[in-house]
Amino acid sequence: MEPILRLYWWWMGLFLVSTILNSKTMRLERTPVSKNIRSIKPQFTKSAKRRSDLIECLLANGITREELIELREGDPEEQKGITPEELSIIIQRIYDLNEKYILELSAVDGMLRRFNLIKNENRNYAFQKKIRDGFRDLKDKKKKVILAEGDSWFNYPIILTDIIDRIRMERNFALYSLAAGGDWFLNMLTGREYVEELSLLHPDVFLISGGGNDLVGSKRLAAIVDPKGHSDEYKKNEWAQGLLKEANTADTPVNPSDFEDGCKYLSKDFFALLMFFHLQYYSLIDGILGKPEKPGKFSSMKIITQGYDYARPSHAKGFGLNPLNWYIPFIRKFLGHGGWLKEPLQLRGIPDDNELHRKIIYAMIYLFNEMMIDIGRTFREIRKQPNVFHIDSRGLVGPDGWVDELHVKPKHAMKIGDVFIKCINASAKPTYPNVYVVNKF
Repeated sequence: MEPILRLYWWWMGLFLVSTILNSKTMRLERTPVSKNIRSIKPQFTKSAKRRSDLIECLLANGITREELIELREGDPEEQKGITPEELSIIIQRIYDLNEKYILELSAVDGMLRRFNLIKNENRNYAFQKKIRDGFRDLKDKKKKVILAEGDSWFNYPIILTDIIDRIRMERNFALYSLAAGGDWFLNMLTGREYVEELSLLHPDVFLISGGGNDLVGSKRLAAIVDPKGHSDEYKKNEWAQGLLKEANTADTPVNPSDFEDGCKYLSKDFFALLMFFHLQYYSLIDGILGKPEKPGKFSSMKIITQGYDYARPSHAKGFGLNPLNWYIPFIRKFLGHGGWLKEPLQLRGIPDDNELHRKIIYAMIYLFNEMMIDIGRTFREIRKQPNVFHIDSRGLVGPDGWVDELHVKPKHAMKIGDVFIKCINASAKPTYPNVYVVNKF
């Protein structure tokens, strides 16, 4: 009998090991298969040729505002906007990398991924507990279920307080977080975790923060600047100039000298990337809200974006006399300070002038925010879908409010979170239509 039992347990052990290995294989196989989109040949139709020409114009920074809208909206007869394949072609051409390598570059892994998971597990356990305790009451409009997707401004996994930390403090909110420090907006859209959670949660509000890592992650900033400082790409870009013309400079002033000096160092690839962000965000929101003539099941959901403040390129170690800032030298030493902004600018041979470097980032962040605001304006004015809002934190932080090159001190994250709460609750009117300027509250 004993040999039979041994044989039985031996086979059971093999079965368990085989099951574990197969489950890992299955999980690996669930990863989207990477493919070189450049090898995909479009159909030889007049429409396909036109769209291919528009993409070439975008990449050359020679596309007009009307042509960008045409590319964004797609073929009227097919009633679909820009496709994932077209977006993939654009980003591969901008980064001069194939799709597989871009996805590997944008992936969050290692200890950062683990820290992100731990923080989100804690957040989402609290969310689930609220739901189990009967939080959701469709008759109580003050209670809000919120889904958050984003980067380190929404999930700074260690030490720092981030924006979502503040929002979660509200007792009338139940917030589920997908945000991950270091995450690229491209990765968020490719992974599409938010799609599944939207269907499961049917949230009242969707928060999104993305694009910063796509601009500066893996030293990509070096690829979108002109080291000679003679660029006239802004003046060539009718759409980008339109963003500044539409800007509400009374509430978010622009410094003309800083902006012009900074733009001289922005290459055509920066403007192609900015237009790519425009297409990505528009496609994301369009997919959630649906068309005005054919609303989606989330057509009444409030969507809130944010666009960062004027970051500061620096190698400074952050030592000082204030003991409350003990964490700043630690974070700057071990978590990438200087590698996002300062080093890529130095890498391209741009004069090592802190003030010049500040102006370059100033121009980028000003245009990025205006691009985001323009998205909301398009949905409000043209599509008559007024539920896309933007939180504008430009000018809030100042030179001494940064923990490192990209992240603000906790008091500023708390302040931005306060304004998000006002927007979510509609407890205060926007500074101007669909835009909450943090400095005004």
